[in-house]
Amino acid sequence: MQDIHVIAHCLLNPSVRLKGLKPPERPDLSDTIIQLPCPEFIFLGPKRWEMTKEQLDIPKYRRFCRQVFQPTADTIEMLYHSGHPITLVGIPGSPSCGALTTSTGMEGGRLREAEHTHIQCSGIFFEEIIRELEQREIKFNMMDLNIIH
Repeated sequence: MQDIHVIAHCLLNPSVRLKGLKPPERPDLSDTIIQLPCPEFIFLGPKRWEMTKEQLDIPKYRRFCRQVFQPTADTIEMLYHSGHPITLVGIPGSPSCGALTTSTGMEGGRLREAEHTHIQCSGIFFEEIIRELEQREIKFNMMDLNIIH
């Protein structure tokens, strides 16, 4: 069966990326692609600030991520039960869509230059995706696509 790559929205639509980030190269995936919605763009809009995982880790945003993922989860479930292998493809360092790495360290407060680091952990949206797929007993692989920020 053909592999299904479930990819972060901005990999195909860079216009939703945080202002100031370079657009990623289009992924070279020859398999079937399912494009996830961009929860940060939908929830916070195009004029949002750079954030870290801690700043998005609030109950309302997690509920929103679960809600916006449900139709895609249904599609993934049907394809998985038809025999297709599933791979989640994230954005390294993203506080929402990092599959294997996310950002941490900004403390909040008044606007200023702020340092942050990347850690091995999934972003908020991907944590909710993982939780949902595991509840549905869907096995999957994960990867972050190497892109230039």
